[in-house]
Amino acid sequence: MIFFILITAFTLSLAIMGIWICFNWQGMIFEPLSYHVEEFCYTHRLPHYILKPLWSCPTCMSSFWGSVFYMSLGHTYLSPVQMLFILPVTAFINTLFCILLNKISDEGCG
Repeated sequence: MIFFILITAFTLSLAIMGIWICFNWQGMIFEPLSYHVEEFCYTHRLPHYILKPLWSCPTCMSSFWGSVFYMSLGHTYLSPVQMLFILPVTAFINTLFCILLNKISDEGCG
């Protein structure tokens, strides 16, 4: 059972990093959208931290996107207690990915 939970956390982490890259790396498909939404937040004086769980911070994204995953697919084979274990593990894996990306890439997790 632990192996299944770790595989789920790792798969969720890879999906979150894919979403993060699509929004934050130069030339990716959602990069222009992220600029427009960030500009909208600044012009309307909305707090910038609301974007962190959506696409700005891979560690923070694990809470929002993990909840989306659980509500859409995970509730069929995961209990809420298991999901409460998966979310911090996913955040930890995303943090490790960011450390690795900062070392091997110019884009990094800035």
